[in-house]
Amino acid sequence: MKIRFAAAAVIAALVLSVIVFLMPPSESYNDPDTFWHIEVGKSMLEAGKVPHTAIHTFYGDDKLPYVPHEVGFQAVIALLYDAFGWAGTYLLTAACMILLVLGLYRMMLVSRKELGLPSRGREPILMLLLLPVMWGIYDIYFTTRPQMISAFLIVWFFVFLREFQIKPAARYMVLLPLISLLIANFHSGVWPVIIVFMGMALLESLVTRKLLNRRIGWRWLVVAVTVIGAGFLNAAGPKSIFFILTVTHGNFNLLINEWKAIQFNSMGNLAATSMLLAFVALLPFSIHKRFFRFIFMMGIFFLGVSNYKYHFFMWLFVLYFAAAVIESVPGLRRFRLSLSVKPLIIGLVLGLGVNVIYNFQHTPQPNSYKYPVKEMDYILEHFQGPSRPKVMTLYGSSGYVMFRGGDVLADGRQDPFITDATKTVFGWTAFEQSMYGFPVYVTDLVDANHPDFVIVTRKNASSRFYTTWLSKYGSPIYSGDYGSVFQVNGQKKLS
Repeated sequence: MKIRFAAAAVIAALVLSVIVFLMPPSESYNDPDTFWHIEVGKSMLEAGKVPHTAIHTFYGDDKLPYVPHEVGFQAVIALLYDAFGWAGTYLLTAACMILLVLGLYRMMLVSRKELGLPSRGREPILMLLLLPVMWGIYDIYFTTRPQMISAFLIVWFFVFLREFQIKPAARYMVLLPLISLLIANFHSGVWPVIIVFMGMALLESLVTRKLLNRRIGWRWLVVAVTVIGAGFLNAAGPKSIFFILTVTHGNFNLLINEWKAIQFNSMGNLAATSMLLAFVALLPFSIHKRFFRFIFMMGIFFLGVSNYKYHFFMWLFVLYFAAAVIESVPGLRRFRLSLSVKPLIIGLVLGLGVNVIYNFQHTPQPNSYKYPVKEMDYILEHFQGPSRPKVMTLYGSSGYVMFRGGDVLADGRQDPFITDATKTVFGWTAFEQSMYGFPVYVTDLVDANHPDFVIVTRKNASSRFYTTWLSKYGSPIYSGDYGSVFQVNGQKKLS
């Protein structure tokens, strides 16, 4: 029997390591926000202080107010990039994936424990349930952004919160505020989520009358006060943890694709649609007439259908419900094969370890068809101004331009660029100009903002607009994979 279990453990570890290895790390490098995060982190480390204004813009580095809400992530990613280049950033991706997967597995065990269901003998099934979720999260959401860190922190916060509800041990009174502090400093925009989770748990305790128990009630009071208090210990205080109020001001965020409603009838969103259908199918078999499960399901469902950003929470917490469905599947009721968590850890470490080694040997680079890689090479090679070149381009590629060494009209953050101080042509803010201006109003934007260069993509270069640009600025000084570079500052053309 021991040989059988050992063989199963080895097979599980090997299969998992192969699956993890096949997850392509190149997907980690082509998100537009990544470049901006690295540059902000680099600037922060060089200055030795947290930035409270936008950097590398047409308006100077000390005018536009910025709410620092991801400083921990930015510092870490900048250090890794400075030390190891793009391959170094994957070290963070791998570490976050391990911590997240272990948290998801622990969450499934806790889910079953809440219902009095044994997990021993069910481990292989739980691991199988974990695989598609792990793959989907990595492929869709692990794009070298703060959500990689906040994802595992939120999952572990939830795990400890549910374990505290089962047994209010003193260690959770330390762990829960600690995680709150980390979230507030690495990705404070999502901090309100854990407060909502805690509020749900408090409401559950009130309904079940646990909160009225003197032995338990004071512990809950300590946890609530310290978790909330820890959130305010960040670089920008209340503005940081309530950043959602800033980013949604005036509904400017709805101009960005990831904030828009998901089109579940589109084949391009097949993964999101499949997740939604799976989540809904699980609900009749996983609520078990439990108050917390019902209100938690309502919350996750609301987030899951809202937009790309919030849909992530459905991926993170679907396993909480899926873990309780095993007994409802006739073919699985009698299945028993005990495995420890070791095969899961070994498989993750092996698969991600091989990926790390491969990544250092064959490091993927930014996509030159998605970002102005060669175009910025040319500009930086030939530009001889006393400061950074002012480069105007599409909003989605401005973060890359800034990362490479240019000043931009508006970068990957909208909050500094929706202020009245940035309004010029048509009464538009810099953010609106960057979003609306290409290709129709390029000449108006140039006249109002006085950049040195304009980079337009192939899809923007329709014959009508292209002819207008040629007549006003002359021929492009360079054309690369991404598009064409026009020099518009009236100085001697680069050559």
